[in-house]
Amino acid sequence: MCYIIHSGLLQARRDTDEVVISRLGVPNIMGITNLLPKSDTGLFLETLSECEIAITTAEQAQKWIGELNAWELLANHISRLATNLFINNVMLTAPTAYEVMRFQLISLMREPEHVRAKISAVKYIQERTRLSRSTIMKILAQLRQGGYIELDDGVLKALNHLPAKY
Repeated sequence: MCYIIHSGLLQARRDTDEVVISRLGVPNIMGITNLLPKSDTGLFLETLSECEIAITTAEQAQKWIGELNAWELLANHISRLATNLFINNVMLTAPTAYEVMRFQLISLMREPEHVRAKISAVKYIQERTRLSRSTIMKILAQLRQGGYIELDDGVLKALNHLPAKY
């Protein structure tokens, strides 16, 4: 299936462990490339706000793209997906737990304020990495003590020049 996301806030999660793979910006289209097996993608979409989503088959969406001669738009979309996958790979394969967390804290800070206000930094990082809660808590406490981050009841309020190395 192909999901055309007109409005709202969504994220893609992995079925097996519910790790957040990506936050989906709008407008967006998911499933257009038809690269994943039809029976089981291993992913599910989670809505985080009220959303407007049109659903069709990938074949029908590709037919419309052909009829509208929207190949350049599709190429730009797929290029953005490839870039995001590369960035996610870099973030998750950083050499140290701190560097993984640093990437996640920067990503969290880039989220809209209303999103940041609803999720603790610990939960945000845990949902996107395989780091243990104790490791996350230890590093956050040290960053807070050093004045590198500001947390209020676990919610990230500010980043104050995170060091590149821990």
